[in-house]
Amino acid sequence: MFELIRANKRRAFVLMAAMAALLGALGYGLGLAFWHRPLEGLVVAFIIWAVLAFVTWFQGDALILSASGARRIEKKDHPVLFDVVEEMTIAAGLPKMPEIYILDVEAPNAFATGRSPEQAKIAVTAGLLERLNRDELQGVIGHEIGHVANRDVLYMMVATVMIGAIVMLADIGFYGFLFGGGSGGRRTSSSSGGGGQAQAIMMLVALALVIAFPDIALWLPRTYLD
Repeated sequence: MFELIRANKRRAFVLMAAMAALLGALGYGLGLAFWHRPLEGLVVAFIIWAVLAFVTWFQGDALILSASGARRIEKKDHPVLFDVVEEMTIAAGLPKMPEIYILDVEAPNAFATGRSPEQAKIAVTAGLLERLNRDELQGVIGHEIGHVANRDVLYMMVATVMIGAIVMLADIGFYGFLFGGGSGGRRTSSSSGGGGQAQAIMMLVALALVIAFPDIALWLPRTYLD
């Protein structure tokens, strides 16, 4: 079990490194194409990532729960669910029982969120509670508690931040191309001949990054952590 956890952490670290490389390459390419200063593009990419990371770290779980319409419950609201979560928390050796939320949604589903086992939340839909008996519910909750114990939730939160930063930076680049800001207002006599060809190549490469990198960023977490 512990070897599996270590392996998952190594794979998640490689995933984060790959996502960071995508973000850095996109920022570098856009900085080179738009401002002829690739380091400025890296700085912009880092600022976007830092802002999103800050918001996600401190408010990410609250935003997810609020956007899904989840409501927190106590034991008196659903004793069976509360008891199952408590049992699975003890079995997994978590330091604190996760907060429990219910979503008034018919589709059966459940998810965990929170940046650490001490900050964890478990959310289940009303449809799931209607369809499952206690033993089946215990299996679902055990699965989500496992994500919390192995810190999978934290890794996916970080991956989400990286994806958001890549998509946001790609949108900035796309609108830059759309509104003709590609040369950054720095056209000089070098824009003719070889200089113009080099600029055109940089623009094409940057456009390719803008188009391809958001899809790659969405694809990586789905495949690498399967």
